Amino acid sequence: MSEGIIRTGAVILAAGLSSRMGRCKALLEAGGASALGTVSCTMRLCGVEDLVVVTGCHRDQVERETVDCGGRPVFNERYEEGMFSSVRTGVAALSKEVEAFFLLPVDIPLVRKETCRALRQAFVEHPGTAFVVPSFRNKKGHPPLIASKLVPEILEWSGDGGLRAVLSRHERDSVILETPDQGVAIEMDTPEEYENLYSLAINRRIPSMEECLAFFELCGTPSRVREHSVAVAKVAIKLADNLKDLFPLEPDSLRAAALLHDMARAEGNHAEKGAAILEKWGFPETADLVRFHMELPDDEPLLSRRSLLYLADKIVTGTNVTGLDRKRRDMREKFSGDPAALEAASRRLAKARRIAVAFEDCTGRKVRDVLNPPTQV
Repeated sequence: MSEGIIRTGAVILAAGLSSRMGRCKALLEAGGASALGTVSCTMRLCGVEDLVVVTGCHRDQVERETVDCGGRPVFNERYEEGMFSSVRTGVAALSKEVEAFFLLPVDIPLVRKETCRALRQAFVEHPGTAFVVPSFRNKKGHPPLIASKLVPEILEWSGDGGLRAVLSRHERDSVILETPDQGVAIEMDTPEEYENLYSLAINRRIPSMEECLAFFELCGTPSRVREHSVAVAKVAIKLADNLKDLFPLEPDSLRAAALLHDMARAEGNHAEKGAAILEKWGFPETADLVRFHMELPDDEPLLSRRSLLYLADKIVTGTNVTGLDRKRRDMREKFSGDPAALEAASRRLAKARRIAVAFEDCTGRKVRDVLNPPTQV
């Protein structure tokens, strides 16, 4: 293994009866394609070279979908014996050149490619690792990335507990990777679970509320900063609601960015640091808003998602809506001995004022009247 590169395979388990769902789970839509299609695409995008799909029940349909997705179907004649029989069938079919392999049930289709890349990087950074498993908010999920050196043991294992029991024998040589990816813990065994998963899949480009909380935890965001961010999000959404008939501002996207704009506040250059973290985990759109919440580009329109987040952040002090006049007085006091810092702060507040005026001209409403309780802006 050199320069962070390993030959990686994947075993996708798609042999089950789908009895609780009542339909073939591999073919259900998830993320704009079939669950199997979504999983296959994720694996290819994260560099998987050997993609094995274990079929069983619904064999013909799943095999056709597998071939269409560029995978290699392998039939498990003993699929009715349970999941571990499919694990062994898939593992036995992997290329001998593979150094590690992902193992993923097809009914957990929303795992991000960035998560799989992070798992592979963690595997490389910990030589001798038996497996790396992702976790979401301290709950282990899928897919584990398993060292190929465990293949003989998996194939020979005849004890109870299946793969979980095999992996438990190697806990000391394992790595748990905390991620902000809710997809590692969301499955679809029942129609109700599928509805929840489908709702999440529609907006995968935007962090869910649970994922926002996970980012706070990963960054160690202090509670006071979290509370400030909640207040900023409320203001930003109120402003956006008054413009919804005029501009497509996507409130869900704005809300997530407002919640996360200060998540890296404890670090220097926190706007850029926060944006980089969001980009790493697959949220470039949210990263863009976070990156510019402190300083807007000179050519930024006065009414945009970036501008509304910028204005909301300037209006809120702590958890209180204090307004721009109060913020100006506070800045003069805070930077009284630092003319350069005072000039920069005054420039930012002047831009916020221009955004507020544009909002009022467009909506015919004063910002102070939009916010509740009314405040001087």
